[in-house]
Amino acid sequence: MLGDEVAALPAFRRPREPVHDILMTYALLQTSMTPPPVEALQRAFRSSDALSAADAVLVADDAFGILARDLPEDEAQNIAASLAAEDVAVELVAERDLPRLPDAEVFSSFQFGAEGLRFFDAREHATEIPYHLLRLVAVGFDKKEVRVELVFGDAVLRYHTTLAHLHFHHAPEVHGRTPGENLVQWVRLLVQRLPKLILNRGAANLANGGDIEHVEDFVGYPRLSAFHEEIVWLLWHARQDQADAAGSAA
Repeated sequence: MLGDEVAALPAFRRPREPVHDILMTYALLQTSMTPPPVEALQRAFRSSDALSAADAVLVADDAFGILARDLPEDEAQNIAASLAAEDVAVELVAERDLPRLPDAEVFSSFQFGAEGLRFFDAREHATEIPYHLLRLVAVGFDKKEVRVELVFGDAVLRYHTTLAHLHFHHAPEVHGRTPGENLVQWVRLLVQRLPKLILNRGAANLANGGDIEHVEDFVGYPRLSAFHEEIVWLLWHARQDQADAAGSAA
């Protein structure tokens, strides 16, 4: 199992177990990345105690997979029914069933090893992780900094850095003229090596676009919460696809 392999790595830190209230809460997940109309959200929220019509603009702007979280079941069902009447499809998912992002290990440089990706911290201590464990790559600019996140296994290990603190001196394959060009080259090299990688919208824009001079223009997110919720949404759907495939094979 991928989780067992990741857990055996020196840098692994088990994700914190969430603390759940006696009352189970739910999240409203989008079925696609198309933002719902603000007007539809306003009408759906009018009968809600947790959300108001005034929240609709912020929710629509932040619609990167998850519209709302920690809702009581009846609230979630009412909002979902109202949105369905507006032809906006959502999924109700128990909060305890969503992937939980573990605390991130910080890295400052990397190296393409023969069998795995080698991460270096600020003291140049290295940890190598086999390529096949890498599940997701995410890049996002939250109006403050360009963030880079890599998730391994079923959200059991996460590495993080920012473009301002990322160095490429261990990777001669990456030779752009600017840090932004280096980041684009690195993402594309990862995708070439691992074509089944899950990419968030920002990483996909870098991997699939042409010449990119200003990375920030291609990986923008309104808030850090939107960046992380998209990662959770992508991992959730990957988990569902894997379960469906296992069910079909049984």
